[in-house]
Amino acid sequence: MTGMVHDLPTAPPEAVGLDPARLHAACLHVARDLPQVTSLLVARRGHLAFERYFGIEATEPQDTQSVTKSALSLLTGIALDRGLLPGPDQPVLPLLPGLTDSVKDTRWPHVTLRHLLTMTSGLPSELTDPAYDDAWFTSSDPVRFALAQALVSPPGTAFHYSNAGAHVLGAVLAHAARQDLAAFAQEALWTPLGITAPPWPRDPQGRPFASGGLRLTPRQMLRLGQLVLQRGEWAGQRVVSPAWVEEATRPHVPGYEWMEGLPGYGLLWWVTREGNTEGWYATGYGGQYVAVFPELDLVAVMTGKVENHPSHRHVIAREVRGAVC
Repeated sequence: MTGMVHDLPTAPPEAVGLDPARLHAACLHVARDLPQVTSLLVARRGHLAFERYFGIEATEPQDTQSVTKSALSLLTGIALDRGLLPGPDQPVLPLLPGLTDSVKDTRWPHVTLRHLLTMTSGLPSELTDPAYDDAWFTSSDPVRFALAQALVSPPGTAFHYSNAGAHVLGAVLAHAARQDLAAFAQEALWTPLGITAPPWPRDPQGRPFASGGLRLTPRQMLRLGQLVLQRGEWAGQRVVSPAWVEEATRPHVPGYEWMEGLPGYGLLWWVTREGNTEGWYATGYGGQYVAVFPELDLVAVMTGKVENHPSHRHVIAREVRGAVC
């Protein structure tokens, strides 16, 4: 198997301490029982050891949905590392000049970057209010729309999964970097990973939707996970500080466990312990996963059809993790 220079080197599963029979059984389970799955990739000890596709080509970019948010977390860390932002407890509104005229709730000035990163800004959750979700997503200016919302809880007090909050954070990063968010992402994250201009849908104002929709191939998603496993280093280059990776992947607040069975939420990363093993997850609707198990030196990627269907995360949580010898 050959790939671009930035792809991980390959190795047979047994060479990196993975049981090929367990991985083959996982593949059979997917093929037989999980028709929505489109890919399964497993890397260990820095080597791609297992790679299967189901109805898609390896080079076909996939809609990562909210995996985008975890990439946004890394971009936030890079902006902080570079001094483009003063710190995670900086209030948000001063970082959005010209956009705050729609703010009505007097608690908005207390919303910080950390609140957006931990989904505790007080913005309502689109997941539990489809009408609000449609109104936000289809508005002529989704950032202004979000800023006009009344907060449903005081900032910092309760978790409400918010696509709008992530999109606001994207606008903050673009202002701090003094460039389009996609351009900043290309220079700061994708170029070091050997990824060129991934497709990224934009809102009516031309801003990339920071909440989701970024399109990456499964191998590119694997690079993202390996970068996090390596505490922000790729090919000898420091992309984001290890301190940020550690902070982003530790539990800060309880999340919506009903979403994926993942109890903790970090800074736009989900955090859990499975079989006494720490796991860091970037997840997206339809079964998009980048899963990092630092203690096992293991990264797994799955993608799925972007539609409502039963979760297939158990393939990673039980079968892939169980293949570690």
